[in-house]
Amino acid sequence: MPKGLWVGMALGVLALGVARFVWVRPPEATHFHANWAIYIHGERLDLTDRRYMEEISSCYTVDGEVTPQSRVHMHEGNHDVLHIHHLGATWGHLAGNLGIGLGEGYLIQADGTRIFDGEDGRFTYILNGRALTAVHNELISSEDRLLISYGSESLNELGQDRFGQVATTAGEYNMLEDPATCSGSSEPLGVWDRIKLAFWG
Repeated sequence: MPKGLWVGMALGVLALGVARFVWVRPPEATHFHANWAIYIHGERLDLTDRRYMEEISSCYTVDGEVTPQSRVHMHEGNHDVLHIHHLGATWGHLAGNLGIGLGEGYLIQADGTRIFDGEDGRFTYILNGRALTAVHNELISSEDRLLISYGSESLNELGQDRFGQVATTAGEYNMLEDPATCSGSSEPLGVWDRIKLAFWG
C-alpha cells in the first residue's frame, strides 16, 4: 500500500475518535425506583427476608451488562422500594428474581404456596391508580406504584383504601446514590476513560 494511503487512514481514524470524544456522551447507568405491595386477604406479604434482597456488595454484571438477576431487585430489608437497572425490566422479572411466580390470576410464593383466582378471592392489580387484568408483562417505570391484592374486596374498596397504603418513596430514592457497589458510577468519566470510549467504544 502507498504510504499516503496509510497516512490518510490513520488521520481518518484519529478524526473519528476525536469527533466521538467531543460529541458522543458516555452512556449513563440506568437506576431508578418504584414502589409496590402484595396483600393476601388483607395481610401484607412480608418480603423483608434476606432471601428477597440483593446484597449491596454483590455485582451482577457480565462485560458491563446488567444480568437478569440484577435488572430489578430490593436492598437492605426494604420491601417497599424496587431498584431498577434495566429499561426492559417488568414486574414479572421482579417476581422471578424473588422466586415468585406471577401471572394473570395467580401467585406462587417462594415457599411453594399457590394462590389462584377462585371461590375465596380473586387477584386485583392496580398500577398507578389504574386497574389491570395482569401486570407480569408490564414494564416498570420510574416512580410506579403497584398494588397486587388477593381477596374478596371490591375494586372500589381497594382503590380508595388499600392502594393508598402502597409507599410513595420512589421519587426520594431517585435522588439518592445506589447502595450497591457495581450499579454504575454517577461520577463523570475522566479524560482517559473518555478517550478509551471514543476509540475502542
